[in-house]
Amino acid sequence: MERLIEIKNRLETIEKALGEQFPRFKADPELTEQITDLKDYVEAERKKIQKQKRLGELSELESSFIEPAINDVYLSSLDKIRRGSKPSNSVNEYICDTSSTLSYWLFQIRDYEGKEDQ
Repeated sequence: MERLIEIKNRLETIEKALGEQFPRFKADPELTEQITDLKDYVEAERKKIQKQKRLGELSELESSFIEPAINDVYLSSLDKIRRGSKPSNSVNEYICDTSSTLSYWLFQIRDYEGKEDQ
């Protein structure tokens, strides 16, 4: 779950910065670096969790929710952003899509955990 929270925190920072520029995006090396770092982080976590899955080291929660969430978050939009991309409408859309996908998975996890407690 910590992985997803870290992704959420990074996304929120990027979304806020993109929101401040909208609708006239301009080159911002710091924001470009944050976007690239997010993509790299999610890609690295995806590889780690896939390795853990192959080795049978995932808990039920990780196997049912965390691993699919990380894959979905990466494949839904993040993989479409090139490393070093400058802020733009398309980057903004991909970041928003990524955030929506992550929110969906976080809701599903909270719902599952709530049912488990009953």
